[in-house]
Amino acid sequence: MPQRSTKAKLMSTMLVIIMLLIPAYSVASPETAEAATFTHPGIMHNATDLTRMSANQNTEPWKSALANFKTDSKASSSYAKQGPYSTVCRNDSTSTCTSTNYGNSALENDARAAYYNALLWNVTGTQAYANKAIEILNAWSSTLTSIAGTDAQLAAGDNGIFLANAGELLRYSNSGWAAANITQLENMLTNVFYPHIQSPGDANWGGSAMKSMISIAIFTNNQTMFDSAISNFRTNACASVTRNVMSTGQISESGRDQVHALGGLGNLTVVAEIAWKQGVDLFGDGDNRLLAGSEYWSNYNLGNEPTSWDSTYGRCTMGPWSGINGTGRSATIGWAQNEIIYAHYVTRKGLTAPYTTSYMNGMPATDTDAALLTFAYRLGTTTDSTKPSAPTGLTVKPLSDKVINLSWSPSTDNIAVSGYKIYRNGTIVGYSPTTDYTDAGLTTSTAYNYQVSAYDAKSNTSTTSSTVSATTLSSANAQIPFSSQDIGSVGVAGSYSYSAGTYTIKGAGSDIWDKSDQFRFAYVPLKGDRTITARVASLTNTHSSAKAGVMIRESLFEDASNVYAAMKPGLAVFQNRTAPGAITNSTTSATVSAPYWVRATRSGNTVTTYISANGVTWTQTGSSSISAASTAYVGLAVTSHANTTLTTATFDNVSVQ
Repeated sequence: MPQRSTKAKLMSTMLVIIMLLIPAYSVASPETAEAATFTHPGIMHNATDLTRMSANQNTEPWKSALANFKTDSKASSSYAKQGPYSTVCRNDSTSTCTSTNYGNSALENDARAAYYNALLWNVTGTQAYANKAIEILNAWSSTLTSIAGTDAQLAAGDNGIFLANAGELLRYSNSGWAAANITQLENMLTNVFYPHIQSPGDANWGGSAMKSMISIAIFTNNQTMFDSAISNFRTNACASVTRNVMSTGQISESGRDQVHALGGLGNLTVVAEIAWKQGVDLFGDGDNRLLAGSEYWSNYNLGNEPTSWDSTYGRCTMGPWSGINGTGRSATIGWAQNEIIYAHYVTRKGLTAPYTTSYMNGMPATDTDAALLTFAYRLGTTTDSTKPSAPTGLTVKPLSDKVINLSWSPSTDNIAVSGYKIYRNGTIVGYSPTTDYTDAGLTTSTAYNYQVSAYDAKSNTSTTSSTVSATTLSSANAQIPFSSQDIGSVGVAGSYSYSAGTYTIKGAGSDIWDKSDQFRFAYVPLKGDRTITARVASLTNTHSSAKAGVMIRESLFEDASNVYAAMKPGLAVFQNRTAPGAITNSTTSATVSAPYWVRATRSGNTVTTYISANGVTWTQTGSSSISAASTAYVGLAVTSHANTTLTTATFDNVSVQ
């Protein structure tokens, strides 16, 4: 690990002494706290953080996280910088730049590379990392003179934080960075970046501006700028934490899409973490408002229904929206700031954050963003040896000759359950952050024994559940144990039955169309990538737009996103709704009639549909995203397009794989 400057060592020693004298969670009240004298290094990482990271680099889970983080090409001393540019544009609509986003991608990549290399220098002590970070910072700070474009504030806000953090990590670590070059970076950040962020915009724009504002303030030792960042976080009419996260946790852009909602929440979380490094507690503002936002967002993106919805709420310049928008909904977004939320509220404060924790533990370990967050913010300081309770109520249900579904009742823990381990015949075969799991790739007509255990963030693992057995079906076309219900406000109840290989579904409903649906659905909930195939053997012509086919659906709500491969009388059609409450799109696939084969295949959140005359040769008819998280509803959907009249459809050769 590189040696600290004398000043940094003295300040770190004083900080440790102060921390030993103050009770564990004693901080100045949010109303009165201020930095007064800046702690260095002290933006995203202070001296204590860097010491911990260096010590942990050969211990799991940090060892694997560091290795995965290093697979990012920007986290390398051999990274080839893409800039510098004298002018950078983001969404430029004038003649200032030769292209709309001139130089912006280079700035984004180089700024992150400078930060990544500066961090790795501090952790590993390898001088090549410091040299690369210095090279990048010197190049840009000696060249960039302006940022332009409609989105100039975002360009400054999203990148200034990385440049300031890189400078901070180099400046206080004996990296060999010349004093003149340090001043040069200070001048660029103050004169080129700060003018664009000094008046934060609303929602995610405001958070982006504030995270760079507070970073630049600390790097340049500018108390006035620091105070402005804190004030904006607390009181800005359109950018403050309490304006952008409701007490229920609903985020100002939850009705726009999930990526922007996460972006706004993440920016505010980063501002709070930086302020915490300087002794200012923003995490507690609004009665732990950031925790509420994280729990709300994580719950929904894990595949659950939103805990509440206020249709009068939106951001200052956009919305409100009638319902939550599932566009971008995912249980595996690698850059989600759940590690920071968990580190503060659970590890530091001893609070519970079950959905944040479950989401955090389900993030893909090999994703470089997730790996960096784990390596840098997984504190590992909570003393906890209490095991969660054993899962109960395990049920297993064969769905085909190769697929078995599992579900169980949730376990409890003294802090929070992180997830569950699934055992097949005594061997772990998978993990799940939720209380269900789909086991696939099995062998026909084979019995399997299953157990489930729960684990927490400290890897305390419960005893296993009772053992439950299930046997896969005897063939691909054996009866699938569908559940069945009407979706939406149908005029007469539908029905579902099975006999000798034929599934008969009677359904009413105005249509599967527009912003909401009314139909009969026979379905199974399934995790992961799955395919449903069926032959629509017959369909009663109650209307020219009566439909019968296979569907993969986000939820059982009438406005859920879905993809549908269906037969009408005389036509095969492809339909999709990409987000809850969005307009349904439809295209005609072929002029054909039942009997005809249909298929829908899910890969991630993309569903692709096919049709076939014989079940052997298939033609792709469409492909679309859905907003489902890990679990989606897969099955047979029938609507009469005559709300008080039932149509009858029969299906055979039905399989789920």
